[in-house]
Amino acid sequence: MKYNKKIMICSLFIIISITILIVISSKSTKKFNYKGSTIALTIDGNSATSFPTSGKYNVTVNCNNAKGRWNPKTWKLEITKITGTVTCDVSFNSSVTNLTTQVNNKATRNANGKRYQGKNPDNYIWFNDELWRIIGNIPVCLTSGCASTENRVKIIRNDSIGGLVYNTTSSSTWMGSNIQNLLNTCYLGKESLCDNYCYSYSTTVKGTCDYSSDGIVATDYYGKMVEDVYFNVGTGDGTYKTASNYYTQEIATHASSTSKIGLMYASDWGYAIEDFTEGLGYDGSPQNSSDKNWLFSNGYEWTMSAYSSSNPLSANGSGYLGFDSASFGYAARPVLYLKSNVYVVSGTGSKVDPYRIGM
Repeated sequence: MKYNKKIMICSLFIIISITILIVISSKSTKKFNYKGSTIALTIDGNSATSFPTSGKYNVTVNCNNAKGRWNPKTWKLEITKITGTVTCDVSFNSSVTNLTTQVNNKATRNANGKRYQGKNPDNYIWFNDELWRIIGNIPVCLTSGCASTENRVKIIRNDSIGGLVYNTTSSSTWMGSNIQNLLNTCYLGKESLCDNYCYSYSTTVKGTCDYSSDGIVATDYYGKMVEDVYFNVGTGDGTYKTASNYYTQEIATHASSTSKIGLMYASDWGYAIEDFTEGLGYDGSPQNSSDKNWLFSNGYEWTMSAYSSSNPLSANGSGYLGFDSASFGYAARPVLYLKSNVYVVSGTGSKVDPYRIGM
């Protein structure tokens, strides 16, 4: 009897050992060659020897002797800055983070939306194959009449697309202005010939408006992420205001039709200044805090907010807001809202590791 018991115990031990070895073997890291580099890949924690052909994933890449990143648009691993034999650990995780959640967790100012503020926050995002920055998660009107608003992540191009006239008439009205038409019929669409709306100064000096290489196509990978919105077009009353009061002025009136591309608002400019709540005109002295405003980077730059019926507001090269003739040629940085189902594929939001996004 004792002998049989020992046999049973030994047999059970052998079975358990074999099972453990099988599990360990199945979980052990497998490696494969990818364009001359050795890749150790896991998908949801399981070792694999080929990348998934599609799917919604958060992807982390860590390489020795190189810089590695996953490009969600081309669905390929990109390896650059190679200095020796390259080995990369790549992990695909189907538990993704919505971009809205990430912004709400990272943005530091809670004022009519969660917003980034200060000198250089980690709000960089890779969009349209170039560097953009996140203004915040901002309320916006998505329905005619704007009975209610929904929050959307709002982004701005890191660099200007050129010095452009706001309008060829003495009007600060956004809808129908030269710059609104240029952004939504030429920049949006990657057009190369935009003479009808392209002026760099006044009504006689034509600009060079060729967006065939850096414009946005509404039907491509990134263009599909852009939300159609009823932009705020509040009318100015000829006074300078705080960011909060500008916001109230801006949302008082909404465009009667949707569009995809706009400019930053005066309120966006003010909320980006760290811990600043005073007026944004010269008398409020925001220029004394210009080193705490990450949006202050392109000198004289248009906003889409109005000072009066004939004068739009611009960010002055000294760091405060001023009113100018609509026929002046100032820097323009496209602004847009992203759809709510955009998620983070990779990145930390820093300039060297911007958020890469998918939908």
